Amino acid sequence: MKIENLRDLFVTELCYAYDCEQKLVKKGLPTMIESATSPELRRALDQHLQETRNHVSRLERVFSIVGADAKTKDNDILDELTSAAKDMIGDIDASYLRDAALIVGGNKVEHYEMAVYGSLVSFAQQLGYTEAATLLQQTLNEEKAADAKLTQIGETAVNPQASTERRAA
Repeated sequence: MKIENLRDLFVTELCYAYDCEQKLVKKGLPTMIESATSPELRRALDQHLQETRNHVSRLERVFSIVGADAKTKDNDILDELTSAAKDMIGDIDASYLRDAALIVGGNKVEHYEMAVYGSLVSFAQQLGYTEAATLLQQTLNEEKAADAKLTQIGETAVNPQASTERRAA
């Protein structure tokens, strides 16, 4: 699809976001939860998995509001981020060090999502899609909170433990 105006760009980015959220629900977050050692990290990832299921539903509502088909557009950026994280996880045995790597990967995805949702909110506002902008802002707020939670877990629990593991090795 050739992008000829802001609405076209908006819908295209919605399709990328929809693909991203669906991939995170189906494989990304469950794999991270399964790979995590820290109970606190597992809980945070599980909570975000529940939120991400809501993100999918919210995006479907946004598609409906703006009169576009809810479809995915293959998200190469997310694919690259998850592939790199999978490689990293595979190179580290179950430990707090692997949890630190999971947090890095999670933060990268959250920052990508924050960029996309921030733009989608702006586009929706510019296009007069007030209800869509409100829904997208809710998701943006949750992505920011997930990023902050991952950082907090890293700084207060996982990274100090990972540091201790390394010294003990």
